[in-house]
Amino acid sequence: MDFTEIDYLLNLARIKISDNEKKEIASDLAKILDYVNQLQQVKTDDLEPMAGGTFLDNVYRADDIDAKHHNLKVDGYFKVPPIFE
Repeated sequence: MDFTEIDYLLNLARIKISDNEKKEIASDLAKILDYVNQLQQVKTDDLEPMAGGTFLDNVYRADDIDAKHHNLKVDGYFKVPPIFE
């Protein structure tokens, strides 16, 4: 990776680092980009896209509203029962 690109990114982020740190970042970014290139070589033509990482469905509990705790506000804040006594 070219140092002009790293300098540009550092300028955008308003970060100042030493030349040794720039060399480390250049090496790390080169490794990341190489890995991305490897991932682009993977054949995914026959795979169906997923909306998430699993086919499981979320299970939700019903929201039960307790009438005695509904709309209890004190000075604009919600009043909740104490946890500790």
